[in-house]
Amino acid sequence: MKKVYVSLVLVAVLCAGGMAVVEHSHGFSDHAREPKGSGRSVGGNNPWNEGQAPEDWWGTIKHMHGHVGPWNVLGWRIGQAALREFDTTWGRHELDIICYIPMSTPYSCIADGLVIGTGNSLGRLDIRLAEAMSKDLINIVACRKDGTGPILIFRPNPEYLRRIEKPLLEELEKLSRQCIALKEHELFDIERVEPDRTTKP
Repeated sequence: MKKVYVSLVLVAVLCAGGMAVVEHSHGFSDHAREPKGSGRSVGGNNPWNEGQAPEDWWGTIKHMHGHVGPWNVLGWRIGQAALREFDTTWGRHELDIICYIPMSTPYSCIADGLVIGTGNSLGRLDIRLAEAMSKDLINIVACRKDGTGPILIFRPNPEYLRRIEKPLLEELEKLSRQCIALKEHELFDIERVEPDRTTKP
């Protein structure tokens, strides 16, 4: 429990703008970055963010990941929910997302779904992986890069995760289609945390 608390504190610090990641990532000029010292590339509509959402997200997951399975579809669903909740759109890179998972498959497959679902990128450091010591601690944390708004914690439904934990190869498409069809609340809960921005680390 102490480890989980420390992780959430670190997320709150990061989302409040208190952690520099890489000062000169992408070689962005000052007009294309957040304020000096933030270290994160700016989101929004600018020349660094010209990507387009895939018309065929299913095919894109298959191309990128090698197959479509319930874990990456779950990541896609969470990514789409994050865009909606923060009122942003695909590929604008306005969010920081941290994926807390055990460092093994199939859990890690969720990250590729998040990439396709949001347009965020592991290479741009606006999706990052952090190790959860148990599958019961899987969660995805998201906030706006500009520090406004809440921190959202997406907690997958434990019962649903048990159903997809060890899928057989012949079950992948069926389980993936079920993940698309299920209502959001059957897949995950969303917790809103208002960070304390009155103090600086």
